[in-house]
Amino acid sequence: MTLLPQKLKMKNYSTAMIGKGHIGARSAAFLPHNRGFDHHFGFLSGAEDHNTQRHGDMVDLWLNDAPAYGRNGTLNSCYLYGGDAVDRINRHDASTPFFMYLALQDVHEPYQALPEYIDESVPAIRRNINGMMACVADATVNITDALKAKGMWETTLMIWSSDNGGPQYWQGNNWPLRGGKSTDFEGGVRTAAFAAGGLLAAALRGQELHTVMHISDVYTTFCSLAGLTAAEIEDNVPGLPGVDGLDLGDILTAAPENTTRPQAELVLSSNAYLDGDYKFIVYPYTLVERQGWCNYEHNVTGCGYWQSPHWPTSADHRPSTFDLLECNDGCLFHVANDPSERHDLSRAEPARFAAMKARHAELVKTAYQTDGDFGYTQCVTVAEYAAAHGGFGGPPCTK
Repeated sequence: MTLLPQKLKMKNYSTAMIGKGHIGARSAAFLPHNRGFDHHFGFLSGAEDHNTQRHGDMVDLWLNDAPAYGRNGTLNSCYLYGGDAVDRINRHDASTPFFMYLALQDVHEPYQALPEYIDESVPAIRRNINGMMACVADATVNITDALKAKGMWETTLMIWSSDNGGPQYWQGNNWPLRGGKSTDFEGGVRTAAFAAGGLLAAALRGQELHTVMHISDVYTTFCSLAGLTAAEIEDNVPGLPGVDGLDLGDILTAAPENTTRPQAELVLSSNAYLDGDYKFIVYPYTLVERQGWCNYEHNVTGCGYWQSPHWPTSADHRPSTFDLLECNDGCLFHVANDPSERHDLSRAEPARFAAMKARHAELVKTAYQTDGDFGYTQCVTVAEYAAAHGGFGGPPCTK
């Protein structure tokens, strides 16, 4: 599939990716620099030490087509990646359209807030994640100020979003929503997000927008705003499905009277999907969840229950009031009226429940996933690669 930056290059965009990668690095062909990003600075794995940029026994920090020698261990990740984003804006020729994908490592574990962001008035168990979020807020301000100073803000659409709900098995809290990261409950999939910039319709500024927007919609929306036609957005590659995302650009930039998502159905996973305001979900509780445990020590990485306004309150992440609403065979929720998913409607609306359950089973059959076998025959181990590159990790395969 053609990635978003490659599509935007068709309209002469300058492109940059900064921060977390985690989209594949088996060979150099998968590196962001070779998939449409003119500038790439960040790490290739899913997590690393915020201060040393080490992931296990290696350093994980990359600059375009080579390890970022000398940059590791110089700054906390919030300053490192936030600062690079400001630097790219300052260097950019404002007469050229610009796309930046910034994936700050904060607030991903390991939780390592900078001392200047630690608030002693916050309960100790939440100080790190709160401090990291405060640094993200400052980074956002710095980027906004840089865009304004460069004269780019009035032509900018900024979409700021988390990639999932907070991990309540660590320090995340999604109250009053149910569940969190690694679950399909609203606490896991209804993320914190906002849009800003001069391109955002004036009527929307400072308002709540209740349009459902999936992350896949960003691809189609940005391509359309850049001037690509529907035919240009599609790849039409044999064996690959078409683009799923919807173009929501008019809703964000023109604020039409009707802001309803054009397509009611939205598959969330093999266990859940939305049809308008209704949601079908299957969630089988594990034994340790039934006992009230929600932490890594008990191998629980998704907890489908409600937290509380102040969470976590103890290191074992056990809720003060443990309330399970079984969804082993499926539940039906009206998430517009009941975003906390406390009222299962499967018995009250059996016909709708049966229809959505059957439709979900039909939709998941169309899921697409590569087989992961790319035919590489010339590879070294990760340790061997690091030994040959000064302790830095990178693509282990060449052919």
